[in-house]
Amino acid sequence: MGNAFALTLVINTFNQPDYLGRVLNAVSRQSCLPDDVLLADDGSTDETKSVFEQWRAEQSFRCEHVRQEHHGFRRSRILNLTTASARGDYLVFLDGDTIPHPDFIADHRAIAQRGFFVQGHRALIEEKAAAWFGQNDFFADRRRAVFQNQIAGLKNSFRWLFAVRKIKNRLRGIRGCNLAIWRADLVRVNGYNEAFIGWGREDSELAVRLTNSGVRRLDVRGRALCYHLWHPPVSRVELASNDELLAKAILEKHTHCELGLDRHLTTVRGSLKARSRINLLHHRRIGFN
Repeated sequence: MGNAFALTLVINTFNQPDYLGRVLNAVSRQSCLPDDVLLADDGSTDETKSVFEQWRAEQSFRCEHVRQEHHGFRRSRILNLTTASARGDYLVFLDGDTIPHPDFIADHRAIAQRGFFVQGHRALIEEKAAAWFGQNDFFADRRRAVFQNQIAGLKNSFRWLFAVRKIKNRLRGIRGCNLAIWRADLVRVNGYNEAFIGWGREDSELAVRLTNSGVRRLDVRGRALCYHLWHPPVSRVELASNDELLAKAILEKHTHCELGLDRHLTTVRGSLKARSRINLLHHRRIGFN
């Protein structure tokens, strides 16, 4: 559909500064840069802030660190808080432990279609290669990982001559590490459901509400590639509860959630207006008009 829209890249992270640094460096090397980058930080330590600030100082586009205090795994809330700060028309979600291919943003721009959300896919970088993948030239690292048998999912590791796009009506394969959604569609369904606490199913439940509201899933293979770096599994103690929330959304055909994005839209807009007023007063005081 062309490039006549603003694209915001949202990177989700929690206390993985080494991996985050590699992801950010890969963003800088994109063949097509995003219009802005927002870091959705679920309460990391100052090391994460330092990594992001050093990287941000070298970028020509808008970069913002959106952080909440850490009170357990609250991915849904930080993604809503970050979405409320986004200026782009189209949001691409990427995890902070997932290295994007150099054409990741360009591919998402080319794939975007009104009335659809896009589910991309990932290759898995195994434990040994995760120690170095993304620190050097991307193509050299990928070649090394292939030769060392350190990539799982080779079909998702290389760009294909032609992208394969399929409209799907099922939840299998829904993952937030490579998901692209029009901001207006997110607002309509009230974003992520903050009733989800702990790991699991929040992306699937969002996909249910998007689908029920008329937004279709466009599944893409051979484009918009990314590479997930191995890490120890996170706790899944809340998974049974989250499964119940997902099942309820499916059964009751939800198109909206109660604890969602609208809780943050007014607060963020008010903060931006207040910041603009402060800047205006400052300019007047020093003689600028």
